Amino acid sequence: MGDVLYDDTVWQRWLLRLLGRLGLHTNYHSFFHLWEHDFLEDVYRGRRDFCDAFGAFLRAAGLSPAQIDEVEAACQTRRNQWQLTTRLLPGVKTTLESLYAAGMVMGVLSNSEHPATVLVERLRRLGIGGCFKAVVSSIDLERIKPDPICYLSAARAMELPADRIVFVGHDAEELAGAKRAGMSTIAFNSDPLAEADVFLSRFDELLALIGQPLPQAGRG
Repeated sequence: MGDVLYDDTVWQRWLLRLLGRLGLHTNYHSFFHLWEHDFLEDVYRGRRDFCDAFGAFLRAAGLSPAQIDEVEAACQTRRNQWQLTTRLLPGVKTTLESLYAAGMVMGVLSNSEHPATVLVERLRRLGIGGCFKAVVSSIDLERIKPDPICYLSAARAMELPADRIVFVGHDAEELAGAKRAGMSTIAFNSDPLAEADVFLSRFDELLALIGQPLPQAGRG
């Protein structure tokens, strides 16, 4: 969902500005790569509470207990606000509605701290809940992408074989995992090193791919 249907970096960019005011100056990508791989992955598997993981992350970054309390309070308020005011990226809603009207079976597979029931409600608030046959969350599976079980669980929920599914994603590891699971891949808003069968510059370019065979893997 994040960075494909909507911008998932809003609170992270806000957090980096806040930490900068506290004297912590760091590179965005290296900082949040550490957060995602050393802390957030356990949250997505259901092994750790988000607040506990976030506090440990801030301690590892060198913040004092007082600074951590300040950041946690501000960040929780900001994340709650963001979740209520999230807007879809340009072209997402009309594209999904057109694909649904054309009879395309669609599903959501998300690494998330929330169960699928919460994601379903979030998609409903965004106005696209009715477009998806299945919504699958990592926390319910206790596995995260690129684990093949995630992709195959989504395929079963959609009642389709993996080789009939096109995975649309932005993360290089997740796109590679979908390919290993037997799916075709489309990259949108993607990492610089991502590999996929097709790359989109706009989400609505998906409409032109209906019924078209995907080319072999490679940037294009």
